[in-house]
Amino acid sequence: MEKWVNFYAPFFPTRAETEAWVAQCEALAPPNNHAKIMMHQAQRLISIADDLPEIRPHAESLQLMFYTVCAEHLAKLHDKFNGEGRSRAYVRRFFENFVTGGDRGTLAAAFTDHTDHLMRALPFKRAVDILYDVRCDVVHEGNYWGFAFHDGSTPMLNTDPDVIVNIRLDDLRTIVIHGSINAVTERLNAP
Repeated sequence: MEKWVNFYAPFFPTRAETEAWVAQCEALAPPNNHAKIMMHQAQRLISIADDLPEIRPHAESLQLMFYTVCAEHLAKLHDKFNGEGRSRAYVRRFFENFVTGGDRGTLAAAFTDHTDHLMRALPFKRAVDILYDVRCDVVHEGNYWGFAFHDGSTPMLNTDPDVIVNIRLDDLRTIVIHGSINAVTERLNAP
């Protein structure tokens, strides 16, 4: 239980609240343990992304791939989906249904079309599709070196997709973890 608490504690107001949430998930038994599986899988997939810079530094697309896999997987588990495919739809569902408040605003401002002379941010749904498109480029083409996130001081101009990235990878990680907590909590409270 300590592994789960340590991972999620920074995203709860208190450690006691984290412990209570994790304990509620851990108490679930099959066949009604989707929230427990979701909580475990989010930690596992995000932790893999966290470990990647050790073996592939500067390959942020690989980390992004694990964040979108996490989003898709949790949305499917939340819906008790057992079929195949519909990956884009479930990634969209995760971001549209479980990403809220300031995180939603951060993601809505994450990408700018650099050909737009007014430098307007792309809409939220388009931002989610960009994340998914980069994931597909990694999964289907093996291209994990051609996309970069904001480095903390400078937005990054990318050519495929052709956007300026205004979000740091760590901010996307936080958004996915918050969304994961929201998805797990909703599943915990569902009949």
